Amino acid sequence: MKTLPWLKAMLEYLGGVTDAPPDGSRPLSPLELGLFWGLLMCAILAFSGQASKFIYIDF
Repeated sequence: MKTLPWLKAMLEYLGGVTDAPPDGSRPLSPLELGLFWGLLMCAILAFSGQASKFIYIDF
């Protein structure tokens, strides 16, 4: 049951909420953190617009 609090702490660390990583993990270098955010941005750009289909009906 300790997995969920650890995952929450890790996501808070990756998001910049806390400065220290959770117990059992090492701090990320600026390069690793930049790669994480870059991959996240690429995933967002790849999937943006896929779920919303706008239908224009002209009466």
